[in-house]
Amino acid sequence: MAVVSTIAGVLLIAIALNDVFHTLLRPASTGRLTTLVFRGTWSLSRRQRPLPVGGPLTILATIGVWLLLVTFGWALIYLPHLPDGFAYSGVDPADYNTFLEALTYSLVALTTLGLGDMVPAEPLIRLLSPLEALTGFALLSASVSWFVQLYPALARRRALAVELTGLHAAGLSALPPTVSPEFAASVIASVTRAVSELTADLVQNTEIFYFTERDERLSAARASGYAMELRDAALRSSHPDVHAAGMLLSHVLDELARVLTDQYPHVSGESTDDVLRAAAGSHGHPLS
Repeated sequence: MAVVSTIAGVLLIAIALNDVFHTLLRPASTGRLTTLVFRGTWSLSRRQRPLPVGGPLTILATIGVWLLLVTFGWALIYLPHLPDGFAYSGVDPADYNTFLEALTYSLVALTTLGLGDMVPAEPLIRLLSPLEALTGFALLSASVSWFVQLYPALARRRALAVELTGLHAAGLSALPPTVSPEFAASVIASVTRAVSELTADLVQNTEIFYFTERDERLSAARASGYAMELRDAALRSSHPDVHAAGMLLSHVLDELARVLTDQYPHVSGESTDDVLRAAAGSHGHPLS
């Protein structure tokens, strides 16, 4: 029984740490467990319409799952050594459930509280307890760095939305005849670069998709309709530079659609336009 408990504990810890590695430390990768949590939380948060807190909830839910796995994993490792492997001060171990005691000590060690009423006595447990404390510190640091790296990507996404919304409001996304070819090509190049950055951000930080905007002027999903309008206007242009810029924007939008369909099963469509419309609709900003 002790061997089974120890092996189960090690497996839980390994699953959590492997998921942290793939999600936070490996570019263009997300842990399978994290992916399941993202999709499950997203589905729950958008039963009626997408919640503005849906994105942060996916992050918090994932961190919570990691903490639960690590806490229960270490508790299962300590369990066979209770109560003989520990020294008690001011408490009687007979008054408490053995598994709950293992879980309590695991939480104390993970959070480095060091209450002192339960101290490891066996040499192996004395060695493992600091390792759990290091695991807790690593999870805390990883969680903080996760939020830090997300918000620059979200800022770039909002900047794209503001640019495209401004172009549309000014009547420039349709490239009217009053616009010079040089200006039109520069505008298309700017949008193409921003869409490329958004695509790269989605590959690097899959979770940013689950952050929605209540204000449609800040929603890149909603503004993708203006990018399609700009692309179509450029492709109709007879000026070679504008047409070439439109071709490049078209390819970049195709790549964005491919990333969306590859990474998010609920976003699908037969064409790039269909995929982008599905993404906008899932964010609560359907395109006309």
